[in-house]
Amino acid sequence: MTDASNSDNGIGLSQNDAASRISGLLDSDFSETADATATREEVNAENETEEVSQPSDDVIENSEEQTLEDSDEPVDAETDEAEETEAAEKPVLADDVEVEVNGQKMSFKELKEGYERTADYTRKTQALKEQVRANDAKVDSIRDQSVQWFHRMEQEIALHLPQEPNWAQLAQDDPAEYIAQQEKWKGIHAQIQRLRNERQLVEQQAAERQEMEFKRALADGQRTLAEMHPELAKPETGKSQALGKYLVDAGIPVEAINRETNPILFSIAYKAMQFDQLQSQKAKAVKVVDEKPLLATPGSSPARSNSSQSVIDRKMGALKRSGSQAAAADVLKHLL
Repeated sequence: MTDASNSDNGIGLSQNDAASRISGLLDSDFSETADATATREEVNAENETEEVSQPSDDVIENSEEQTLEDSDEPVDAETDEAEETEAAEKPVLADDVEVEVNGQKMSFKELKEGYERTADYTRKTQALKEQVRANDAKVDSIRDQSVQWFHRMEQEIALHLPQEPNWAQLAQDDPAEYIAQQEKWKGIHAQIQRLRNERQLVEQQAAERQEMEFKRALADGQRTLAEMHPELAKPETGKSQALGKYLVDAGIPVEAINRETNPILFSIAYKAMQFDQLQSQKAKAVKVVDEKPLLATPGSSPARSNSSQSVIDRKMGALKRSGSQAAAADVLKHLL
């Protein structure tokens, strides 16, 4: 159908014309290709003759490298054979071989199957946890959007809601209209209250969800902190109470301490408390050492205070100036 339509329009060729055209193209391409191939073969033959007659430095270097590679091949082959032999010599346990795990004997096949079941269970449990987290995130997002929608609806209703009539005046002027308006506004207030109740319910569910997430994060944080500092998990050590007091004394509110779930922050605070305690103990030790009197060696005179030494210096100066026996006696009196 395509050939006939092309020939009728004067655009295409008939089957015979197309065949002759293709045959001609093939013959011309083949002849040109053959000539080009023959020419390239002659040039390559001449180049090979020149290369054989005059070997280049690259050929010499390649031959030397090839010689070195040939010399290295037996070593590599021996290494591969040694590795294959070593791999073949590694013992492989049969499925019926009994092994002991935690004091319980079982076949190697049972051990493998148990390991595979445990790995599969762990993998599926992890995937389920990820799916639960993703679903919880979607539910939280929907709740947030619902709360925002309820707030917008309440604002729109309050903005467009007409003012209530003067009920006392309406009851006096038109009792029938008063009853009709009472029923109408009762329905409006009921709708507004229903909308408000729905919004409060969603907010309550969101708050319960957040509290549940907080308790789970708090439990995970406490478990991680106990792994980092086991002494904090033991009430008898008093370390946990001391850390709480340390944080309160530092100015952190009790509510903020109780709501914190990051174990890293508590670990940093605990190390800071230990450092401060160490510095305090070091300062006390230095003070005690400074307050102790100096030890005197046998036969030595006790250490004198600065005031006593200054008096002796003055007496010695007077002795040097006068040279009298009275001044000398005065000096000896203060020395003794």
